[in-house]
Amino acid sequence: MKKANLTEDQKAERFWKWFDKHQNKFLFLSDITESEKDKLMDEFLKELHKFNEDIYFEIGGHPEDEKVELVISAEGIVEHFPAVEKLTSFAPEYKNWDIIAFKPPMGTGFSLNYRGKKFDPEKIIYIPLTSKQDPKAIGFNVCYPDFEESEKEIFVNGTYLILDTIIGEKSCALDIDHMEVIRTPENIVDYDFGHLSNIAEYITERKNVC
Repeated sequence: MKKANLTEDQKAERFWKWFDKHQNKFLFLSDITESEKDKLMDEFLKELHKFNEDIYFEIGGHPEDEKVELVISAEGIVEHFPAVEKLTSFAPEYKNWDIIAFKPPMGTGFSLNYRGKKFDPEKIIYIPLTSKQDPKAIGFNVCYPDFEESEKEIFVNGTYLILDTIIGEKSCALDIDHMEVIRTPENIVDYDFGHLSNIAEYITERKNVC
C-alpha cells in the first residue's frame, strides 16, 4: 500500500507500531548527550509528521513517576486539535508511558524567562473584562508596568506561555475569548484585578456563571 493511499486511521496505527518498536530509546533522554538527544527528537518528530505535519510532542515527567509522559500537542492551534485527538485515541496502553492529548495544566509555583524578560504569575496582574454584546465571553487585560508597544510580541507570547502552563493547552485555546496585554494603569487600585496565578479559578468561576 502506498503512503499516499493510507487513511488517517492507518497512519495513526502505523505511528504507534513504530513507537512500539522504538519506545525504549526515548525513556532515558536525560541520561544521554545533547547531540544524541537532538538526533532522537528529530527522529521522533519525523515519524510524528508522517501522521500529521501540524502536531508536535513533548517527552518528560517527574523523575520519580512510574511512567514517562508523552504529550501530543497542537501548539494551541484549534484546527489541529482533531489530529491530536485522533492519534492519541489509537494509542495502546504502555507499561512505561502515559500518552497525553494536549499539554496538561501544570498549575502555578513557577516563573518563566522569555526573551530577556521574567514572567512571574504571582506578580502579573490581570483585569477582568465584560462584554454587553457577549456576556458569556471570558476576557481580560494582562498588565505589565514596563509594557512597550514595540515589545508587544514578547509580552503576548510570554503571557500565552504562562497561561498554557497554568491552565493547559486546551483551556488556553478554547476558554479564553479575548486577551490583551497593556501597561499597568496608574490607578490600578481602583480596578477589580487579580493575579495570573489565580486565572484558573477565575475561568472556572466565569464558566459556571455562564
